[in-house]
Amino acid sequence: MTAAVVGNACIGKESLAWFRALRRPRGMPPFGVFLAVGAAYYLAMGTVLHRSLRRGNHPATSLAVTVLALNEAWNAVLFGCRSPRHGFWGTVAFTVPLGGLGLAVREDLVSRRLVAGYGAWVAYDLWWTYGLWRLNPQAASAAHTPPAG
Repeated sequence: MTAAVVGNACIGKESLAWFRALRRPRGMPPFGVFLAVGAAYYLAMGTVLHRSLRRGNHPATSLAVTVLALNEAWNAVLFGCRSPRHGFWGTVAFTVPLGGLGLAVREDLVSRRLVAGYGAWVAYDLWWTYGLWRLNPQAASAAHTPPAG
Protein backbone atom coordinates (compact mmCIF):
# COMPACT_ATOMS: atom_id res chain seq x y z
CA MET A 1 0.00 0.00 0.00
CA THR A 2 2.92 2.31 0.71
CA ALA A 3 4.10 1.91 -2.88
CA ALA A 4 0.71 3.03 -4.18
CA VAL A 5 0.69 6.14 -1.99
CA VAL A 6 4.24 7.11 -2.98
CA GLY A 7 3.64 6.49 -6.68
CA ASN A 8 0.36 8.35 -6.79
CA ALA A 9 1.87 11.34 -5.00
CA CYS A 10 3.52 12.08 -8.35
CA ILE A 11 0.15 12.46 -10.03
CA GLY A 12 -1.54 15.76 -9.39
CA LYS A 13 -4.76 17.10 -10.85
CA GLU A 14 -2.83 18.93 -13.57
CA SER A 15 -1.04 15.73 -14.62
CA LEU A 16 -4.32 13.83 -14.78
CA ALA A 17 -5.85 16.62 -16.86
CA TRP A 18 -2.82 16.46 -19.17
CA PHE A 19 -3.22 12.69 -19.51
CA ARG A 20 -6.94 12.88 -20.20
CA ALA A 21 -6.35 15.49 -22.93
CA LEU A 22 -3.99 13.23 -24.91
CA ARG A 23 -5.13 11.45 -28.06
CA ARG A 24 -5.54 7.77 -27.21
CA PRO A 25 -4.88 4.73 -29.36
CA ARG A 26 -7.88 2.60 -30.24
CA GLY A 27 -8.37 -0.12 -27.69
CA MET A 28 -6.96 1.88 -24.80
CA PRO A 29 -9.42 1.42 -21.93
CA PRO A 30 -10.96 4.23 -19.92
CA PHE A 31 -9.11 5.50 -16.87
CA GLY A 32 -11.31 3.50 -14.50
CA VAL A 33 -9.98 0.24 -15.96
CA PHE A 34 -6.45 1.34 -15.08
CA LEU A 35 -7.57 1.94 -11.51
CA ALA A 36 -9.06 -1.57 -11.31
CA VAL A 37 -5.94 -3.14 -12.82
CA GLY A 38 -3.81 -1.13 -10.38
CA ALA A 39 -5.77 -2.52 -7.43
CA ALA A 40 -5.38 -6.07 -8.80
CA TYR A 41 -1.66 -5.42 -9.37
CA TYR A 42 -1.06 -4.40 -5.74
CA LEU A 43 -2.95 -7.46 -4.52
CA ALA A 44 -0.98 -9.74 -6.85
CA MET A 45 2.41 -8.21 -6.05
CA GLY A 46 1.64 -8.22 -2.33
CA THR A 47 0.87 -11.92 -2.63
CA VAL A 48 4.07 -12.60 -4.60
CA LEU A 49 6.12 -10.62 -2.08
CA HIS A 50 4.51 -12.39 0.89
CA ARG A 51 5.03 -15.82 -0.64
CA SER A 52 8.66 -15.09 -1.53
CA LEU A 53 9.35 -13.87 2.00
CA ARG A 54 7.62 -16.89 3.52
CA ARG A 55 9.60 -19.27 1.30
CA GLY A 56 12.90 -17.48 1.90
CA ASN A 57 13.26 -16.81 -1.83
CA HIS A 58 15.62 -13.83 -1.53
CA PRO A 59 16.05 -13.22 -5.29
CA ALA A 60 12.26 -13.16 -5.74
CA THR A 61 11.84 -10.87 -2.73
CA SER A 62 14.42 -8.41 -4.07
CA LEU A 63 12.92 -8.50 -7.56
CA ALA A 64 9.36 -8.07 -6.23
CA VAL A 65 10.44 -4.96 -4.31
CA THR A 66 12.26 -3.71 -7.41
CA VAL A 67 9.18 -4.27 -9.58
CA LEU A 68 7.01 -2.41 -7.06
CA ALA A 69 9.48 0.50 -6.91
CA LEU A 70 9.85 0.71 -10.69
CA ASN A 71 6.10 0.58 -11.18
CA GLU A 72 5.83 3.65 -8.97
CA ALA A 73 8.75 5.32 -10.74
CA TRP A 74 6.83 4.82 -13.97
CA ASN A 75 4.12 7.12 -12.62
CA ALA A 76 6.74 9.81 -12.12
CA VAL A 77 8.14 9.21 -15.60
CA LEU A 78 4.82 9.39 -17.45
CA PHE A 79 2.85 11.81 -15.30
CA GLY A 80 5.64 13.76 -13.61
CA CYS A 81 7.51 14.39 -16.86
CA ARG A 82 4.25 14.47 -18.82
CA SER A 83 5.91 12.48 -21.55
CA PRO A 84 4.33 9.55 -23.40
CA ARG A 85 7.77 8.81 -24.87
CA HIS A 86 9.26 8.45 -21.40
CA GLY A 87 6.26 6.34 -20.37
CA PHE A 88 6.89 3.95 -23.25
CA TRP A 89 10.62 3.60 -22.57
CA GLY A 90 9.92 3.24 -18.86
CA THR A 91 7.63 0.33 -19.69
CA VAL A 92 10.32 -1.24 -21.87
CA ALA A 93 12.84 -0.98 -19.02
CA PHE A 94 10.29 -2.41 -16.57
CA THR A 95 10.09 -5.67 -18.53
CA VAL A 96 13.62 -6.68 -17.48
CA PRO A 97 13.06 -6.96 -13.69
CA LEU A 98 9.54 -8.28 -14.28
CA GLY A 99 10.98 -11.07 -16.46
CA GLY A 100 13.58 -11.76 -13.78
CA LEU A 101 10.82 -12.00 -11.18
CA GLY A 102 8.99 -14.48 -13.37
CA LEU A 103 12.11 -16.64 -13.46
CA ALA A 104 12.72 -16.26 -9.72
CA VAL A 105 9.23 -17.53 -8.83
CA ARG A 106 9.08 -20.34 -11.41
CA GLU A 107 8.94 -22.98 -8.64
CA ASP A 108 5.89 -21.34 -7.02
CA LEU A 109 2.83 -21.96 -9.20
CA VAL A 110 0.66 -19.28 -7.59
CA SER A 111 3.31 -16.56 -7.84
CA ARG A 112 4.30 -17.66 -11.33
CA ARG A 113 0.69 -17.28 -12.51
CA LEU A 114 0.31 -13.89 -10.84
CA VAL A 115 3.52 -12.57 -12.40
CA ALA A 116 2.57 -14.04 -15.80
CA GLY A 117 -0.84 -12.34 -15.61
CA TYR A 118 0.77 -9.03 -14.83
CA GLY A 119 3.33 -9.66 -17.56
CA ALA A 120 0.45 -9.96 -20.04
CA TRP A 121 -0.86 -6.57 -18.89
CA VAL A 122 2.61 -5.05 -19.26
CA ALA A 123 2.78 -6.38 -22.83
CA TYR A 124 -0.48 -4.52 -23.43
CA ASP A 125 1.07 -1.46 -21.71
CA LEU A 126 3.86 -1.54 -24.26
CA TRP A 127 1.31 -1.33 -27.06
CA TRP A 128 -0.75 1.52 -25.64
CA THR A 129 2.18 3.59 -24.34
CA TYR A 130 3.81 3.32 -27.77
CA GLY A 131 0.51 4.35 -29.40
CA LEU A 132 0.11 7.23 -26.95
CA TRP A 133 3.61 8.45 -27.80
CA ARG A 134 3.08 8.17 -31.56
CA LEU A 135 -0.31 9.95 -31.40
CA ASN A 136 1.05 12.72 -29.18
CA PRO A 137 4.60 13.46 -30.38
CA GLN A 138 4.32 17.08 -29.24
CA ALA A 139 3.65 15.90 -25.68
CA ALA A 140 6.79 13.77 -25.81
CA SER A 141 8.98 16.76 -26.49
CA ALA A 142 6.98 19.40 -24.60
CA ALA A 143 8.16 17.99 -21.28
CA HIS A 144 11.68 19.19 -22.07
CA THR A 145 10.92 22.47 -23.75
CA PRO A 146 11.85 25.41 -21.53
CA PRO A 147 9.05 27.87 -20.89
CA ALA A 148 8.99 30.96 -23.09
CA GLY A 149 9.91 34.25 -21.55
